[in-house]
Amino acid sequence: MTNDDKIEQMQIELGDDFDTKTLNVYLRKAKDSILKKRFPFGYPLDQEIEPQYEQLQIELAIVLFNERGAEGQTTHKENGVDRAWRTKEQILFDVVPYVSVL
Repeated sequence: MTNDDKIEQMQIELGDDFDTKTLNVYLRKAKDSILKKRFPFGYPLDQEIEPQYEQLQIELAIVLFNERGAEGQTTHKENGVDRAWRTKEQILFDVVPYVSVL
């Protein structure tokens, strides 16, 4: 899946035509989070997301995008309405770390 395909899917799921540059930033953040979990001891700069994690990258990018303005907030209470967000660790739970023996 190309980056343009990912952005197109994000725009469909977000229901609006958001700026491509902005969505790219969140895709990069999501990619970095996934690669850090997948390769805990570091990865090459040209490392790409493996196909099985592309949908997770889009999901994480959308979550990060939607949390703008509420960074660091784990719960929110206002007028009797309680809101809580999943943590990045919960979203990344299915990413299997890749390690090898030297």
